[in-house]
Amino acid sequence: MLAAALVIALYPDWVPARWASDDPKSLDLLTNTPINCLWLERPQWSAAFAAEAAKRGIATLGVIRREGDPIEAARALAKTGFTGGVIEGNFDDYSMMIVTGTLAKAKMMYLESGPRSRIRFDTDAPILSTSQGMWPGIHVEKGQSATAGPTANPWIDTNTGYIRFARASTDATLWVAVEPPPKTVYPVQRYLQAIGDAAMNGGRWVVALDDDLMHRLLAREAKAIKEWAEIGAALQHFEDHREWRAAVPAGEVALVEDYAQARFSGGLFDMLAAKHMPVYAMPYAKLSAAAIARARVVIDPEPGDVPAQAAPVLAAFAQSGKAVVDGPVPTRKSAQTPTQTDDEFIFDPTDSRVDTIWQKVSAVVGRQNMGARLFNVSSMLSNILTLRGQRQLVLHLVNYSDYPTSGITARVPGVYRHARLYRPGEPPVDVEIEKVEDGTGFAIDQRIVTIATVVLE
Repeated sequence: MLAAALVIALYPDWVPARWASDDPKSLDLLTNTPINCLWLERPQWSAAFAAEAAKRGIATLGVIRREGDPIEAARALAKTGFTGGVIEGNFDDYSMMIVTGTLAKAKMMYLESGPRSRIRFDTDAPILSTSQGMWPGIHVEKGQSATAGPTANPWIDTNTGYIRFARASTDATLWVAVEPPPKTVYPVQRYLQAIGDAAMNGGRWVVALDDDLMHRLLAREAKAIKEWAEIGAALQHFEDHREWRAAVPAGEVALVEDYAQARFSGGLFDMLAAKHMPVYAMPYAKLSAAAIARARVVIDPEPGDVPAQAAPVLAAFAQSGKAVVDGPVPTRKSAQTPTQTDDEFIFDPTDSRVDTIWQKVSAVVGRQNMGARLFNVSSMLSNILTLRGQRQLVLHLVNYSDYPTSGITARVPGVYRHARLYRPGEPPVDVEIEKVEDGTGFAIDQRIVTIATVVLE
């Protein structure tokens, strides 16, 4: 088992991946990646593997599921020398108590990775994890045609809104432990998109390969090794710049919501992100005059559900001459259908209120620059952040198509004198900037495969 001091040191900076081998030699595949935490199913629980991983500074977490006998599994895991366990799935309270008690008695760390409805932000845990989420990418219906959203851009399946809400609610790092759909073989770009979708919003994706790619990787097939190197480079892109995780939203549009609203993907926040509206999440629990002071527009999608303590803050914001965009009634709580359960996490696509609110937001914002204006980015999502007391801007870009793109242009408020483009596995390059009417403009002529970051100073 890893020494206690090492566990504490690594815990906040673990880079996790699911692993399907108990062969200690398979750890060689991690050598040129930042991955330092492995999730292993019970068939791969091996004391020899755990011992070799510990020598290399790699944490091993055994996955305990609700299926079967989780209490017996916890007792078995306690004898393996693993660093700890991942309690994955929707456990009842009694089973959770016994499993966590068993691991604690063995002095093993553990984390829960269940449905979004069980996540609690009132904790000092350095990591929160959910195994429920979207597999990122351009949304394709069964007929294999891309779906357009209310903005007429391709609809992008993303966990953006949920991760940003979590980021705004807690100092913990959110792990998104979504696995590839069963019997699916993906091109490597889909894995890069999953990495970027989480990381650009301040989270981490628990790397999970489809069965075909994992099998080929463990067999050291040349093409699989090449694709694995691309995955490692995408992870390294963000680990080489951990200061980006300390950046805060630079946008001037705030979306106020509670967890009952934010846990649904495919809703208003994700639609605004697809339109590259520089929106940031503002949980009701954190709402104050100071928290929305930098905003010029506040969106309140559920005005009938505003907590009593939040109403005066929103009223004062509106009275100051800034805009509050209210959503229509009825509220989500009164409009929920009886079939909705806590295990559901995808916004009802037939709910027309998203399009209604978007039309109102678009009318208010118009052509104003609320943090960044981007062009030629229809297959991309972005996140504009500020760092080091607003002396730097960090613009993350993720391309969700399976084809490279270029010719992107951007405008940001303020005067910046230098811009640099970072891409996984490639040296950084300077980007030419120019003074424009509403701040600073620049063009990215370089090829972007999936992930890119521009830092302005």
